[in-house]
Amino acid sequence: KKIFSFLTLLFIAVALVGCKPPEGLSTIDTKDEYIEAGATNIVMWCADFEEWQNQLNISQRIEFNGIKNDVIQLSQVFVEQNDIDDRLRAARESNSTPDIYMISIGNLYKEVQNGYALDLTSYIDTWDDLIDSAYEGVTYGSKHYGYPICLEPSTLLFYRKDLLSEYGKTTTIPTTWDEFLELCATIKANIKAKGTKGLYAFDVPKGVDCAWGTWGMQVAATGGLAVDDTWSESRLLTSGREGYTKLGQLWDTLFDKGYVPLSSGAYNEYIKQLCLDKQVMSLCGSWSVSEIINAYPELKDKIGIAKVPTFSGNQTGTLATNGGWVYVISSSCKNVEKAAEVIKWLVAGDDTSRTEYYFSKAYYSKSSPRKSVQAKIEESLKTQTDVPTEWVELINEVTTTSILEPIYPWDISVAIEGYLEACAMGKGVDTSLIEADNAIKNIILNNHTAGTNPRN
Repeated sequence: KKIFSFLTLLFIAVALVGCKPPEGLSTIDTKDEYIEAGATNIVMWCADFEEWQNQLNISQRIEFNGIKNDVIQLSQVFVEQNDIDDRLRAARESNSTPDIYMISIGNLYKEVQNGYALDLTSYIDTWDDLIDSAYEGVTYGSKHYGYPICLEPSTLLFYRKDLLSEYGKTTTIPTTWDEFLELCATIKANIKAKGTKGLYAFDVPKGVDCAWGTWGMQVAATGGLAVDDTWSESRLLTSGREGYTKLGQLWDTLFDKGYVPLSSGAYNEYIKQLCLDKQVMSLCGSWSVSEIINAYPELKDKIGIAKVPTFSGNQTGTLATNGGWVYVISSSCKNVEKAAEVIKWLVAGDDTSRTEYYFSKAYYSKSSPRKSVQAKIEESLKTQTDVPTEWVELINEVTTTSILEPIYPWDISVAIEGYLEACAMGKGVDTSLIEADNAIKNIILNNHTAGTNPRN
């Protein structure tokens, strides 16, 4: 990985001094990468995902650079997901913004607001192939500011069948939170009785991940999110009060009873803790499926996936948000047409073979934003044996009822994170809810958000 980073820095350095790399081959990790003399260097920032996905992105770059006489040379920089905003801010201040960068679909609106994302409408012609939610996610004012790569539900309940049977004395996950807490109590008691160390009944997103990893749970509990659809009013003490109170009480119980660990690392790596016998059950995103198959294939038959419980037991509505990533061309890009050619080659062109391969490598843990690719994936699912059919069916079912990630100011979600953390620390549900409500009202006032929701 260090070699890849060095090569990327070399490409950038060459571009900055106005020179062109000599034509020839560079061998990286036993693969020959063609360097085209006189080519325009297009710099892409990729989010640093799981290793399989990073390797796939690198392989695609090498394949793209193997196309001779297209006068485009693609360079990649891998950026930690949570650092993308800070790195982009620093790059803009130093006039070194990448030509193309990945950003989550929920953060695209901020790029559009600030004028950082280029309107791609006239550069790509497969917009009609996008499913409705993906189209909505990249469209503002009839213009398209990014091309979606994938969609993935943010919240599912993964569990170890063997550990659930041993410590929970059951093979099923309850549909209500009350019954679920009873299960957690049983698991904890049996963990203690057996003297098992380092094993917890359950885990939930914490810290910054709690701010976005609970959006679906908020909708399931309250019928909406923290603010109304016009972004004018907080819902915490009005229509959402009962649901947010119950969520706070749930967090209070989970932490007070010791059902979840106090610290867990990044939410996108929770599945590792489940696979390493650290948790019996855990909330995780759908992307965790690919991590299981790639890193822990021996556990495939020992892991199950269920819908997240609800307070009523009704699991037919929204239980998660559809996260996902998009390719954006920076508004400061000096070679827009060539940058657009890269995006078309990767995900937005008529040849969909690369995107089909991407979803097969993801073991169908993500959904394609393109209708044509979805149709081909449905055919592939009839014969594939890598992923349990019940996993794919449940992911697809949850995806269809998930909503897009909210695009209101991030501080609103942080206020909910603070509320749940305060409840977890025993500061009192009612007091913490009032404090969060006041914080959100101030955010609405200070950011002038009333009536500004572009999706309303």
